[in-house]
Amino acid sequence: MRWLRIIAVAFFLLAAATWWLFTRPITIASDGFVFISPSTTVVHAVDSVNAHCELTSPWLVKITARIVARVTSRTVQAGWYKFNPTHTQLDVLRALFSGDKRPTVRVTIPEGSTYRTIASILARDVQCDSAAFVRWCESDSICTVYGASEASMEGYLKPDTYEFFWRTDPSRIGDRMAQAFQTMWRNECEGRLKQTGYTRHEIVTLASIVQAETGANAEMPRIAGVYLNRLSLGMRLEADPTVQYGLGIKRRLLYSDLNKPHAYNTYAHTGLPPGPINNPGLSALLASLEPESHNYIFFVARGDESGLHNFARTGAEHALNVKRYRATR
Repeated sequence: MRWLRIIAVAFFLLAAATWWLFTRPITIASDGFVFISPSTTVVHAVDSVNAHCELTSPWLVKITARIVARVTSRTVQAGWYKFNPTHTQLDVLRALFSGDKRPTVRVTIPEGSTYRTIASILARDVQCDSAAFVRWCESDSICTVYGASEASMEGYLKPDTYEFFWRTDPSRIGDRMAQAFQTMWRNECEGRLKQTGYTRHEIVTLASIVQAETGANAEMPRIAGVYLNRLSLGMRLEADPTVQYGLGIKRRLLYSDLNKPHAYNTYAHTGLPPGPINNPGLSALLASLEPESHNYIFFVARGDESGLHNFARTGAEHALNVKRYRATR
């Protein structure tokens, strides 16, 4: 019995000492950032943390991490981690297997953003590689996977508010946005497509133009109707946003811009442009799938603070609306 008591006391002291070591704070003056690459072993992961945030007993964390990995068959979570002076060695151990010390960023992608604009937003807010995101969007294999018919993922990334891991891989962000679009299209749009007589790519392209023309959701079905009327009559769309997109400019168009040859110049070419000019939201997509039925073939901005437009059935009506616009502006 005496030896059992001695063993019990020794075990208790060992456990207490181990707990004491685990609850020691890491040695770091301020926030420390550590990157754990995919497929990193638990030992190398602990070494990486120790290199940036000095651990009191790295050997203990390594041994425990190897035991946890073997018993639970879990692996360390890849990504960027953020540790601070209040964190303990136990916090480090838990974080490596749960990923809970990976900082996240809430990012809003506005409707009508191009994939290059999205890349800039991600570089600013998530601090990921914008060039890598652009390459992902322009990858032929990626476009094939998600059914994008043009040379990029333009139009097939869902604008929304997301929460991403800080400095996450751009391809993960792209996949998430593309999958969100696929889900939105399947749930909200697919059932309406057949009645239009257009392909998905054509509807997404039309929706992107509608999105660029107005920020008023209630006006979108009417504008979609205008463009569909022009298409059915064989008229050129003459949509300023497509010309701006083709030229890569955001300023007001000059008359000389309308004569510059490119595939997106809807003043020079009939029909829809080759592909979407931005990533439209659900309202623009639904408006293009279920446009308002009318005889309007022209529209122009009112020129006031409403952001709305005046619509016309004839050239004479349109000329009057243009005159009103110029007077108001």
